[in-house]
Amino acid sequence: MLGPRYNMLFEFSELDWLFHDTEDIESFLNRIIDLFYKHMRISGCSIYLLDESSDQLVFMASEQTAGSSNETIDRQERHIKRDEGLCGKAVKSGKIEFASLKRVTMAVPIMRGQIVIGVILLERSRKPFHRLDAGTVRFLASQLANILDNARTYFMDSAKTGLEPGYNSLEFNTQIMLQGNAASPGPAYGDSFTLDRKRSFSELRRLRFDRVYTLAELTEAIDKTEAQLLDLQKGVEKNLSDSASLIFTSHLMMLKDKSFINEITNRISTGINPPAALLSVAENYIKIFSESDNPFVHEKVEDLEDLIQRIFANLLGEDSAPVNAAGRIVIAKSLYPSDILMLATEKAAGILLVAGGVTAHISILAQSLKIPMVIIDFPDLMKTDKPLPIVLDGESGRICVNPSQEIINDFSEITKQTRSTEKEPLSDVTQTKCGKKIGLLTNINLIPDLQEAMNLNAEGVGLYRTEFPFLLRNSFPTEEEQYVIYQQIIELAGEKPITFRTLDVGGDKILSYYRDYTEENPFLGLRSIRFSLKNPAIFRQQIRAILRAAGGRRVKLMFPMISTMEELRTAKEMVYQSKEELEKEGLSPVLPEIGAMVEIPSLLAILDHLCEEVDFLSIGTNDFIQYMLAVDRNNEKLKDHYTPHNPSVLRGLKMIAEACNAHNVELTVCGEMAHQREYIPFLLGIGIQNLSVSSGFLHDTQQIISKTRLDEAKTLADEVLSYSSIFEIERCLGIM
Repeated sequence: MLGPRYNMLFEFSELDWLFHDTEDIESFLNRIIDLFYKHMRISGCSIYLLDESSDQLVFMASEQTAGSSNETIDRQERHIKRDEGLCGKAVKSGKIEFASLKRVTMAVPIMRGQIVIGVILLERSRKPFHRLDAGTVRFLASQLANILDNARTYFMDSAKTGLEPGYNSLEFNTQIMLQGNAASPGPAYGDSFTLDRKRSFSELRRLRFDRVYTLAELTEAIDKTEAQLLDLQKGVEKNLSDSASLIFTSHLMMLKDKSFINEITNRISTGINPPAALLSVAENYIKIFSESDNPFVHEKVEDLEDLIQRIFANLLGEDSAPVNAAGRIVIAKSLYPSDILMLATEKAAGILLVAGGVTAHISILAQSLKIPMVIIDFPDLMKTDKPLPIVLDGESGRICVNPSQEIINDFSEITKQTRSTEKEPLSDVTQTKCGKKIGLLTNINLIPDLQEAMNLNAEGVGLYRTEFPFLLRNSFPTEEEQYVIYQQIIELAGEKPITFRTLDVGGDKILSYYRDYTEENPFLGLRSIRFSLKNPAIFRQQIRAILRAAGGRRVKLMFPMISTMEELRTAKEMVYQSKEELEKEGLSPVLPEIGAMVEIPSLLAILDHLCEEVDFLSIGTNDFIQYMLAVDRNNEKLKDHYTPHNPSVLRGLKMIAEACNAHNVELTVCGEMAHQREYIPFLLGIGIQNLSVSSGFLHDTQQIISKTRLDEAKTLADEVLSYSSIFEIERCLGIM
């Protein structure tokens, strides 16, 4: 454990306060240096940010005491070549570098993902830096990376701007049933509320202003926008503690960037109306960001659009009235992450996106904030001029406009039953009607999911999808950021088992900041373990973070989408190497139990070999079905072909269960079949002894298990496996 003087590293609110309470970037950086002086007992500190256009480290802030004797830290040293001196060495290696064996001068790279964006240079007069000192500064640098990268972007790009002067109502009078795509589970019922806030810049530019606004009004609008963003950020910290302070950092830094604000005020001083000046400057920055080869810079376009919409709305007084979405179904073409948080605060009943598409950020936020959401390509719903009663099912994607009283009554009864059981803890033991114990675990995406599952008394975590914190960010989380998240997960779980699935991206889970994601068929491309092995530095950081967070505890580590023994062995070797690295650094990590996801049919032919080299296996039935049947499970046109009870799928599941039982290897099913009523008896009948489901399905799954006799389940499974046609299996399982 770190000593009390390093408590500031775990106090995010102090860093937030430093940032929010400063007027410009330089002041903020100087206050960071003050923080180092306060806690680290140093005699000198400088911060440099990397300017990619000049390939130099640019001096940003510095401070020295009278006792400092090292000439490396010098206020006059405004530019350093990226390969020059101690700082250049840290940029090149991506590691902490020391000036000599005395270890009194230390250069710490500031890394956003795998990219070095700057260096913190620290000096002591006599006492050398300890290993804990180095780890402390590395941790703090990782927390500052997002803010400092935004500062670097706006500081370096400000000189490049070169600015030159210059509904129809539809009637929905009858009941209408619509089928959309589920994005966030849960039922919702309420009157509609149309939210059309995300206008294109071309639409904004076509607006005509009835008067000339003043600079004071613009300043007031900017101040109001900052206050709104700070309130929203508090909401993130409260509801998504593993992603706090990340979504709105870019917005807030832009508001503190003098060059951006000065561009606007300079144009206003030439006589241009503030709304027009705001849009002109924004368009120029958007053009620069859009054309950048740097994915981190390119990602800021959406942040800037959101920010400008907010300033613009405040300037024109459009947001003076509250949204008032409480208990209503919000209909929108598209939403920003900040809109989702606002709707959660307003306690909206559900969300209906009618433009047909959604980003990973939006879906993940809606799920974690427990807002049911459906996506449907039906923009006509935006055109009604009166509220419409809507029933929305975020589990199936079904929508009913103007529902009959019978449908409303059915919905109310289902909702009442669901809510009454959701808060009740599970029975301490999950067992069949004949007394056979079955492991019932939970699948989680983010910390709130785990909190809910622990409140329900789940036996443990059968699947922690570690990719979700990656998807919420604008860059790869560092080892330190992952360490903090994983440590929180482990502490919340207490003594209960946790299975960490390593990064599972690709397919429909795209990292917008990753450069090499242009693929014709992403579901058969650089996915899951293939991505990790292709990017060993990212993979190693994640493994190290998990091992460090586990401390002396033995957790489970699972590799997704394994297709060959070579992949498994290479991944295992990375774990062994990471453990050795940490031991050399003075830590005592415990080797985790190592397992694999069975999702690719090629493993069926080598199950015996696989079982000999793993501690456990998990079946991801969603992808297993998809790859077994060569069917894209997200393709609406092929939904009838995506059949979990295809005889080939069921026989494949039986083969996996038999191999695991023969080799005494623990087996869990963690896909959707694990909670589907029609399949649970079959799974128990073929020998599955552990099911892992989302917290919302824990009660129902436990209830189904408790009503199942194992001998009857085995008889059912044998009969099902004897059939060769889907029709016969449907009849046997009672699937209509």
